[in-house]
Amino acid sequence: MLPVVQEQIKEYTSNGWWGNETILDILWKSSEQTPDAEAIVDPYNRPALVGGEAKRLTYGQLIDAIDRLAFQFEKLGIGKGDIVLVQLPNIVDAVIAYFAAARIGAISSPLAMAARDREINHAIKLTDAVAIVTVKEFGGYDHLNLINKFKKPDSRFQHVILAGDKLDDSALSLEALLAEEPGVSNLKEHLTGKQSGANDIFTICWTSGTEADPKGVPRTHNHWISIAKVVVEGCIVERGHNIHGTFPVINMAGIGGLMVPWVLTGGKFTLHHPFDVEVFMGQLMKEDLYYTLMPPALLDTLAKSGQAMALAKTSIKVIASGSVPLSPWMVKYYQDELGISIVNFFASNEGIALFSGPLLFPQPEDRAIYFPRFGGEGVKLNISKDVIGGLQSCILNTETGEEIKETGVTGELCFKGPTIFNGYWQRDDLTVKSFSNKGYYHSGDLFSIEGENMDKYLFHGRFKDLIIRGGYNISPEEVEMVVSGHPKIQEVSAVGYPDERLGEKTCVCVIPKPGETVTLEEITEFLEKEGIAKYKFPEKLEIMAALPRNALNKVLRRDLREMLREKLKN
Repeated sequence: MLPVVQEQIKEYTSNGWWGNETILDILWKSSEQTPDAEAIVDPYNRPALVGGEAKRLTYGQLIDAIDRLAFQFEKLGIGKGDIVLVQLPNIVDAVIAYFAAARIGAISSPLAMAARDREINHAIKLTDAVAIVTVKEFGGYDHLNLINKFKKPDSRFQHVILAGDKLDDSALSLEALLAEEPGVSNLKEHLTGKQSGANDIFTICWTSGTEADPKGVPRTHNHWISIAKVVVEGCIVERGHNIHGTFPVINMAGIGGLMVPWVLTGGKFTLHHPFDVEVFMGQLMKEDLYYTLMPPALLDTLAKSGQAMALAKTSIKVIASGSVPLSPWMVKYYQDELGISIVNFFASNEGIALFSGPLLFPQPEDRAIYFPRFGGEGVKLNISKDVIGGLQSCILNTETGEEIKETGVTGELCFKGPTIFNGYWQRDDLTVKSFSNKGYYHSGDLFSIEGENMDKYLFHGRFKDLIIRGGYNISPEEVEMVVSGHPKIQEVSAVGYPDERLGEKTCVCVIPKPGETVTLEEITEFLEKEGIAKYKFPEKLEIMAALPRNALNKVLRRDLREMLREKLKN
């Protein structure tokens, strides 16, 4: 599958929005300039997470580790275009694995640690993956036992590589592979010319979206570099600034918002596996960190508890956030009381569309509420054209599909440009539905044009039904599809309901079969047996006699959400 077409490559390259460098090329430049500078640091609690000592690698050591693992991948028969799954917590080994795969032209596909039977089996089948880098067990869960179920004689999926010090005879040890001396005289020369190109796929990440099955989002080096440039400019990250890796390095936030910006700016990347308060604050105090990323719920909680005052004693100057609207009081508190700028991003795994930073909105309250109208006709913004010059956006009427050009009228935000993906992996049917005939991606979110100069966007809510729990996307259709298999349930609809800490949680509205009763505990036990990730488990159950439906018999989730909100008020 080609992730981009030649016409697009030519247009974006000629305009300077894309280039010929890969993420690897940029990382290698830093290693040549500052080989002895610290490049990447493990979370202090790595021994508790996966075993083994916490690593601190210089740029020279990191490059050596990448080349060594790339060579071992090659010895296993992994090559250009092959897909390697990576299911690791936020440890140095995950970053090494991503770059080692790219070094030989292979593709990484990161998986959440919470992924279980269904998600992993789906990823293996859809990508035809040949290997996985993972851990034997994590948080009390036996990952290796699960993975070994998918190693079948007639499958290409054969290689399991374990990070950490919990090992097994059925799998290879990552540490042993890294320690083994390559059987070639010049490893760099041996690997030269094998790496992926700027417009080749670097990763396939996963998003639940609103479809029943997780969708693979392929993204090239140029895609990720374009995204990272937006983050670097929006968060005012300069050369040598140190970055705190607080989100799982598996998708838009972790890779686009943290890892690739670190590569572009050449500082230190301190990894944190979310979330350990003691480790988190310890890293902020010791690692001279400039920029980090936190979910809105955590920012609010810290501010309300007074614990945020400790941040004023650190070197943190910018915190990025997003996925839901930010509280104006919170953004103002961090700026006025702590001297920390909060930058609000509007993005998904499909691409970054908007961001509100201090260069665009000096007033913190504006930054929480509004986004700049990037790509709007006649709109001039204080931002580099080579960063957002190719980004175009519009608001479309959700009924007619016509473009809305006046202020105060709500419609669906659609966008396209260098940061936007080109289609779902092996799912042309979903790709067609996700883009307009002019190539704009349908975000599924409702915005309006605002401001005297029509240069702002205001967020109103989601047009699609996606549930976002603590930064994780949950497909209601997926939850419904599995829950409906429970023998006591006749009908089910899944919706999100507000939660102060996580943003949203999942509620299942259920019609039991005649004569049956069902409890939330019975449903979660059923989901556990079905191998569903726990963050997708419903945390509320509503027993109903009927589900609200429209004239076409489609369940009205909006009505269910309103019903839940009213019940929660009382």
